[in-house]
Amino acid sequence: MSVVFIHIGLPKTGTTHLQDRLWRNRDLALKTSGLLYPGNVISDHFHAAVHLQPERYLDWVDPAFAGSWPALLAQMKAWPQTSLLSHELYATATPEHIATILDDLSFADEVHVIATVRDLARQLPSVWQENVKNQRRATFDEFLASVHVHGPALPGFVPPQDAGEEEPFWEFQDHARILANWAKAVGSERVHIVTVPTRRDTPGDDLWHRFLRVLDVDPQALTIPVPSLNSSLSAAQAEFLRQLNARLQPDDVAWQRYERMIKGELIGQILFQSPSGAPRGLSADQRDWVATTADDMIAVVRDSGYDVVGDLDDLRVSRLAAGDALPPTTQDVLDVALDSLAEMVQRTPLPRVGPRMRTRAMNVVRRLRRRVVGLRRSL
Repeated sequence: MSVVFIHIGLPKTGTTHLQDRLWRNRDLALKTSGLLYPGNVISDHFHAAVHLQPERYLDWVDPAFAGSWPALLAQMKAWPQTSLLSHELYATATPEHIATILDDLSFADEVHVIATVRDLARQLPSVWQENVKNQRRATFDEFLASVHVHGPALPGFVPPQDAGEEEPFWEFQDHARILANWAKAVGSERVHIVTVPTRRDTPGDDLWHRFLRVLDVDPQALTIPVPSLNSSLSAAQAEFLRQLNARLQPDDVAWQRYERMIKGELIGQILFQSPSGAPRGLSADQRDWVATTADDMIAVVRDSGYDVVGDLDDLRVSRLAAGDALPPTTQDVLDVALDSLAEMVQRTPLPRVGPRMRTRAMNVVRRLRRRVVGLRRSL
């Protein structure tokens, strides 16, 4: 029987780790469990997701990759067992997008949806950091205020008319609304929620094992590991980057340069490699409304009849502070800036010696030689 699973994220729930590990082990998964993770390169899944939502991801739609989605479809159509699509950008699919995707997958006997979901206490700081890594300038408190006032699409909630500009969050993270849209198309019984564990000390119950359980894949057979990469900034590092963004907006710097210099070099090679502390966390007041929101969203999901792998209690938020990092001091941020600048000076290749510098150097050499000759003659 042909079955297609669509992993729709959510973003910042371990998706990159899962996708990387699946890709490295895809031959083993196909051989031992009959799971096809299609694509010629791993980025085919990204290009397919953006091409299916061109008006949402106009800047990322590259005509050179227009064949990614048809290629994935062809591989899955030719495979009589289980196939998996995975990218977090499917989380933003509208009912119209979903209808198009399912129409293209009409060859499958069944289509299932998987959502990996993490508690808001960890998700909010993580998403804010990700926004900051992409030129956003809102402070953590401004970001949380926007998240609070706009709120998830829960029954009876209407954001105030003067809510202001919405910071990017609920479009990707309102799992109650996102899953309801998919459930209308595939059926609630074919929607699977994999909760991100709050504890990591129980063997066989980490995110990887929970995810494979949905797919009925034996994790013991997938033996190729993936490197563990640090992708979190400390509170001071994130604040340094946020303040730097004020000087590096789209009108100031091309995205390609920002992506390579800031995301690739400053963040990837310097900040991630530097000793760091805890990321920014929630205050007591913030924890209170976040916990209430989390409880409301859990109640909606519990009543929806979805298959839950893990425990919905993983999504609850404690109202008690859990070692949350306080806002960094000005000195903390300055130290990060100076350490980063020092590291850049040490690792940046020396500039080439230009013609003017060579001329000056040669003149110095000539003067020294004349002095030496003059001294010899005087002797």
